[in-house]
Amino acid sequence: MKIDPRIQLPGDAQPDRVKGSRKGSVQQSGNISSSGVSSPSGEDTVRLSSTHGEIQTLAANLQKVPEVRVDRVNALQKQVRDGQFQPDNQKIADAIVAEHSRLNTKA
Repeated sequence: MKIDPRIQLPGDAQPDRVKGSRKGSVQQSGNISSSGVSSPSGEDTVRLSSTHGEIQTLAANLQKVPEVRVDRVNALQKQVRDGQFQPDNQKIADAIVAEHSRLNTKA
């Protein structure tokens, strides 16, 4: 990577010259490239994958999904009030056993 000692950063009040700190035993090879990425001028380059954008889109969409599905909760509350909610005991027992097994395999 080439560092231009004449470049002044926005927060720098006084530009400091960059002094060479390489020792004579260290050699720099012009043919080294990281991940197969190089530029014609020999400067470092950065290439971002599309994965970051996909994650940002998914995260934004997740923020739009309500944690509580109000329509489903209201429908179930109405069934309970009307005495029409009759859960299947076998399904409840199966779900408890499945959840218990899932939690024990992670531990």
